Amino acid sequence: MLAVVSVNGQIRQQGPGRQPMPNRNEQFSPAEYWQQQKAFFTDKAGLTEDEANAFFPLYNELQQKKRDLNRETRRFMREAASMDASEEQSLKAIDAQAETNIKIAELEKEYLQKFKEVLPANKILKVQNAEEQFNSQMLKDIQQSRGHQFQQGQQQPAQPQRQRPQFNRSGN
Repeated sequence: MLAVVSVNGQIRQQGPGRQPMPNRNEQFSPAEYWQQQKAFFTDKAGLTEDEANAFFPLYNELQQKKRDLNRETRRFMREAASMDASEEQSLKAIDAQAETNIKIAELEKEYLQKFKEVLPANKILKVQNAEEQFNSQMLKDIQQSRGHQFQQGQQQPAQPQRQRPQFNRSGN
């Protein structure tokens, strides 16, 4: 019985064509995430092998640059929030966040031009759609693995817990 519970805990049922997501006790694997993302985008956008080989290095480069910008800004925001920030420090922090958003928009525009060199516009749109679907599904999977149910931005009330039978000390 323990083996069945263990296997059930490790493999969650997913919809057709979806890879099982790791449960919350497993370590996050960036390589596995990127592999699933690449397969999902390739399938949904109908990318050929050549198109995928040309597109994904550019896409990954853009994502890394965006992560670096966001990481730097989050650090700055945490520092400002951790200390009793003055009005001036708070203004600098929120201005830094706005600047990061502008830099990210500029990067996305720059890389859109690069994407146009390796993919037709209709496939770029399909990739963008696939990215939204993938991110949405990942968020949904994370929420479900943590026991949260969200609908239209509102957290649903917790499900009532099943009553466990009460036993007296004699086991009856």
